[in-house]
Amino acid sequence: MEEERTRLQKIVLLALAVMAVVFGILMIVSKLPPGLLLDGALLKPTETADTVTYAGKLHGEQVSLSVRTESDTVTVISCETESGGSDVYRMEYPLAPILAVDGFAQGEMVDGIRITKNEAVLFTGGYDRKVKPSEAGWYDTQGRWDQGAFGEITVGGVGQSSPLDLNIQDVVWLGSGPELTARGSWALYAVMLLCSLVLALDAAFPLALFYWRHMCDVRDPEPSDFYLTMQRIGWVVYPVLIFIGYIWALRYLP
Repeated sequence: MEEERTRLQKIVLLALAVMAVVFGILMIVSKLPPGLLLDGALLKPTETADTVTYAGKLHGEQVSLSVRTESDTVTVISCETESGGSDVYRMEYPLAPILAVDGFAQGEMVDGIRITKNEAVLFTGGYDRKVKPSEAGWYDTQGRWDQGAFGEITVGGVGQSSPLDLNIQDVVWLGSGPELTARGSWALYAVMLLCSLVLALDAAFPLALFYWRHMCDVRDPEPSDFYLTMQRIGWVVYPVLIFIGYIWALRYLP
């Protein structure tokens, strides 16, 4: 017959149950609503008839990014920062198609595109919508593959004057309707839940698990004092590690 559980065992079991329930609720809350993942920050969206505004902290500064559909071929992106910085990007796309003379779309027609920043032209030429903005889908006005126009999306990177200093890849990505995401990983939560279950079984039935582990290779096994001491230490340490794991799962960004 299993001996009566100690106060430590009861505290551990209660703590594990509370963490599983509380962090499960927090995971659900964190998924609603999703936001725009931008350079490690999650900006919350607010949508009106023709404008979506994303706001939040980026590189320690409050920023606001508004994407407005001006017409079927024109999208305007307005960027404002807490320090007073303000930029307006304008994407005209699709325009008259251009014949690609080389590159991955060689021999095919690609839609024309024109991107400006505060009325200064950043890029004009063609863009192949079959590839991502950060990949090799950019062509100059003569249809030649523009190797210098594509690259990794780096919003507010080193040397840029503003947290929202966008490049042409950013503008196309935002103007095309970026996929929203949310904090939290159900997979990591499930791992923590499994760890909690194993620890709960160990805390609830410490001797039973010991007997099951050794009954096939040792006759009448009995746990040593060292084993029991380390087991109690584990009941204190492992819940703390699981708590940290739950926080990691809750704050995780894909």
